[in-house]
Amino acid sequence: MSTVLITGTTSGIGYELAKIFAQQKQHLILVSRNQEKLEKQKQELEKNYDIKVSIYAFDLALPLAAKQVYEVVKEDVDILINNAGFYEYGKFHEENLEKEMEMIQLHNMFLTELTGLYVKAMVKRRSGKILNIASAAAFAALPYGAVYGATKAYVLSYSKALHLELKPYGVTVCSLCPGATQTEFARKSDIESTPLFTRFVMNAEDVAKVAYKGLMKNKNIIIPGVYNKLLYVGSKLTPVSLINWVLLKMMKKKEN
Repeated sequence: MSTVLITGTTSGIGYELAKIFAQQKQHLILVSRNQEKLEKQKQELEKNYDIKVSIYAFDLALPLAAKQVYEVVKEDVDILINNAGFYEYGKFHEENLEKEMEMIQLHNMFLTELTGLYVKAMVKRRSGKILNIASAAAFAALPYGAVYGATKAYVLSYSKALHLELKPYGVTVCSLCPGATQTEFARKSDIESTPLFTRFVMNAEDVAKVAYKGLMKNKNIIIPGVYNKLLYVGSKLTPVSLINWVLLKMMKKKEN
C-alpha cells in the first residue's frame, strides 16, 4: 500500500484522482482549504472504499503553507500530486493584482517548495512518483489568462527538468497538461462562456483516468484529449502568430 498526498482535492481533477487511488486501496492524505468539504470527502471515501484517509485544511496560497503541510504530515509520501490551483479570467490590467500574485505563490512557489521538501526522502529511498498539474495553457501564450498560462509554463518546464534529473534515482516526475475541463474551478473563474469551453471541453473524471494511467507508466508529459494533443504538436510546428490568433479567438467572450 502506498501513501498518496494530493493537494486541492475537494472538486474537479483532484477529487477524481482521490477516488481512483481510493479504489486501489491506497492511504490518502488530502490537503485543501475547505475543512467542511474535506470532512465530507473523507467520510465518502472511507465508507465507499474501506480505506484510511487523512485530511488537513490549509490555505495553500500563503507563503508558509508548504512548510506547514510538511511539518504536519510526518509520514513518508510515496506519491505526491500537486493539483491545487485556480484561474482568474480577464484582461491583466483589469484584474485583481493581489489574486494574480496569490496564483503565482500557489502554482509555483508552493508547488516547488512542497516538492523540494518531499523529494529528498524519495531520492534516498530510490522510489517515488510526483505528478504536477500543468495545463495545455503551458504550450502557448494565453490571452485573458496571462498569469495563469505563465505559471503553468513554469510547472511544465520545471517538471520536465526534474523528470530527467530524478530518473536515475528511481523517482518519476510527470506533468499533466489538461485543456478545458468541466470543474468548479472553471465555473468560479467565469471561463465557461468562452468559445474554448463550448467546443473542446472534457470532464474531470476522464482527465483523471488519463492522468493516473500516465503516472503509472512514468510518462514525462501527459496530455488528455485529441484537441490538446493537437495544440501541443501545433505549438511546435505552427507559426507563433497563427497560434496567438487562434487562442485569442478561443479565449475571448462575445461582446454583448
